[in-house]
Amino acid sequence: MKKIQIFSLVLLFALFPVMAVAEFEEGHEYRVLYNQPPVEKGAPLEVVEFFWYGCIHCYNFETELNKWIKNKPADVKFSKIPAIFRSRENPAAMDPTTRFHAQVYYALELMGEVDRLNEVIFEARHKQGNKLANQQQVEKLLEQHNVDINTFRKAMKAWHVDTKVKSAFAKFQQSQARGVPVISVNGRYISGDVKNYQQLTQVTDHMVDLVRQEQAEQ
Repeated sequence: MKKIQIFSLVLLFALFPVMAVAEFEEGHEYRVLYNQPPVEKGAPLEVVEFFWYGCIHCYNFETELNKWIKNKPADVKFSKIPAIFRSRENPAAMDPTTRFHAQVYYALELMGEVDRLNEVIFEARHKQGNKLANQQQVEKLLEQHNVDINTFRKAMKAWHVDTKVKSAFAKFQQSQARGVPVISVNGRYISGDVKNYQQLTQVTDHMVDLVRQEQAEQ
């Protein structure tokens, strides 16, 4: 009996490293968009986070995401795209709230201010109770952080910003994402159901590895 118990323990410890490795299943923790072509060999590795300023989970994910960004592989390019949902009244149109927040994001990006103010906007929305429901509320917040409001107003009306907003809407719909935050890798893989924010970054690494494998097999 003792021999069997010892053998069982040895077997358990031998298998433990394998069991400890995170395994993610297609259709659960991530999905493959088969309507999108495979990632071409030599194409850059692109990781995108779709987010919304009004999403508490997007705000809470920021800390874990920033850790991942600092340690990501050098050949992986990361970017954010504000998610724009479809309007409930007219599914062919953009939801006005998420469209407005995307417009704010791209206006600040055009001004070179988005990195400095991204956390400020999140905290105003989720810690200070500022709904950021209209331009007046946003401008009042930006004034407190030394943003030139006349320049901001011009940026909000810029053709470049309008083009970016339309592109963001199209990309989010193409991703087939059901909510935010969600991670897309090369428009081919997208995160699914995860247990926590740390696992979302682990799934991101897994999807990057899948793209590498896909490219290596070509």
